[in-house]
This record gives sequence, C-alpha cells and structure tokens, in this order.
Amino acid sequence: MLLLAFSFCAACTGSGEPAGPTPRETAVITATPAATTTAVSLTPGPTQTMPPGKEVEFQLTGGYPSRVTNDLYIAFSGGKGQDFVTSIDVRVTKSTGEVVTETMQPIRGDELIIHNAKGENRIEITVALVTGGSYKIKDQIVEVP
Repeated sequence: MLLLAFSFCAACTGSGEPAGPTPRETAVITATPAATTTAVSLTPGPTQTMPPGKEVEFQLTGGYPSRVTNDLYIAFSGGKGQDFVTSIDVRVTKSTGEVVTETMQPIRGDELIIHNAKGENRIEITVALVTGGSYKIKDQIVEVP
C-alpha cells in the first residue's frame, strides 16, 4: 500500500505549468540557402605533364560497355609511374551539366563506368604522387553516341 501511495504522489508532483517550451523558449530557425554555384564548363583547360619516369595512362571510351545505357568507360592502364601514384580523382561533366566526381584506385585495371552520358562529356583526371605533387593530366572531351 505504501508503494502505491508513493507512486501516486510522485506522479502528482510538478509545478503546475504546462509541459513543453514556453513561448520565450521557442527558437525560430530560418534556413537560408547558401550560394553554391560552381561554374560548369564543357571547355577543356590546360593539363600538366608528369615528371619523367612517372607517366601513367588511362583508357577513355564512349559507348562502352553498353551503347544502350550510353556508358562512358574510364580505366587506369598503368604506366611507368603507377607505383608512385597515391590517388586518382576523376571529374566528369556530362553534356547535361551534371557533374560526377569519383576516386579510382591506383591499381592497373581499375575502372569507372558512368551511365547516361550521351553526348559530349568533359573528363578531368588528377593524379597525386607519393612525392607530394598533384597533376591534372587529362582534360578532354569524350563523345558518347
């Protein structure tokens, strides 16, 4: 009986004010969209030459492996400098203006397939080396039929 009485007393204690925040405590949060307009361009820019003995190659093919899904195929082919590469950043600007960014592994045969890339696509490939340098080695247009 005593426990039952304590239960009722504990449930009845309070300050008598309604639960929840008072109007003074209510915070108003207004979201303002940030200006994140990045210029999208299909015009290739300048590229950099890798240091001698550290050259790498890529295979860029439009319409492969499937013309039905308008695929764009990008593969790391290796090269003299493949053991010096730490990361490969790929940026594809589709003809629609959509930008796709991916990272590839510096392993010969690593590949990316970008779907729905019909038309002219700008491909930018930047390679980072263990020596600390970063080189934009590809910036070109690849047509996907």
